[in-house]
Amino acid sequence: MTRENPARPGIAAFAAYRLVPDLPVPVRAKLDFNESPYDVPDEVKEKVLSRLKARRWSLYPEFGATRLREAIAASLGRSPEEVVVGNGSGELLLAAMNVFAGGGRLLLTPPTFSLYPQLALLAQAEVATVPLSGDDFLFDEEAILRAVRAWPTVPLICSPNNPTGTPADPAFLRKLADAAPVALLDQAYVDFAPPEASALALVDEGRNVVVFRTLSKAYAAAGFRIGYAVARPDLVRELAKAVLPFSVDQASEELGVALLEDPGPARARVAELVRERERMAAALRGMGAKVAPSAGNFLFVEPPGGGSESVRTELLGRGILVRDLGPSAGDRLRVSIGLREENDLFLAGLREITERKGAP
Repeated sequence: MTRENPARPGIAAFAAYRLVPDLPVPVRAKLDFNESPYDVPDEVKEKVLSRLKARRWSLYPEFGATRLREAIAASLGRSPEEVVVGNGSGELLLAAMNVFAGGGRLLLTPPTFSLYPQLALLAQAEVATVPLSGDDFLFDEEAILRAVRAWPTVPLICSPNNPTGTPADPAFLRKLADAAPVALLDQAYVDFAPPEASALALVDEGRNVVVFRTLSKAYAAAGFRIGYAVARPDLVRELAKAVLPFSVDQASEELGVALLEDPGPARARVAELVRERERMAAALRGMGAKVAPSAGNFLFVEPPGGGSESVRTELLGRGILVRDLGPSAGDRLRVSIGLREENDLFLAGLREITERKGAP
């Protein structure tokens, strides 16, 4: 800390989370942020707008977003006392780090969501790491368990993992919950995974876990920041202490309630995206790319012949946005699953680049 920069030294030295690339041409395929390529249906928008018009905008939202919590709980067959909501799952992850790992130790499994280290810094949590292993980026279960048992450590497991798409074995998560003071399980992409990937059964078993989810991905509501966490009621009460009052605004609450009243369209679109994910994975492997098995709405891809950064730049010049996550992700790109025509633009662009490079 200096007079010129009074920020804490760790924060002053930390690079800010940055997402916006320079766009040399109009966007033709936006496959970089793991967003849904589908919009919220018009009839849902009209319902939300009608309900908002009937509300008094000069008043704060209902404290604790009770209606939204009840809607989420009903959609999962749970009690509202097991649910806490926030301004996106990121707010809840930061709250959980402060409550359960602040000033302590947090375990991460890189490559994983690049925001986690920044949140850990804000919570003043020391970060330990156990990297994913092999070309399929699997969780090194024994190494993770050894690390957690060796020192009081709160593990944060992203399953399916961002950016690799790797799901964690539920049996491993059960062992982890038994070994750790509490396990934080980020399941933002679980709607795209097989049902057995869900960690909610661990809550039913009374284990010390907090499961984080969002309406940003499967429900196409990324623009409204609706995240939630599920845990035993006693853990929810502690977590809620670190969530800012009124963090879910009126519009987000109305949208979340409306989306959950009829989840059928979201589920149909998830099924379509899963089919596209598998089609894209097969096409990429067919042209010589390495593709990690994914249970998310994205693929983790090593381009044929490597050179992920140059490939990303060339794709950007064609108006095709994909994500290069830097050295921690190796020579790989994360490619979100878009509409079929967007996916085909990406595949055609990569094929042209590969052929020009003469990659095998």
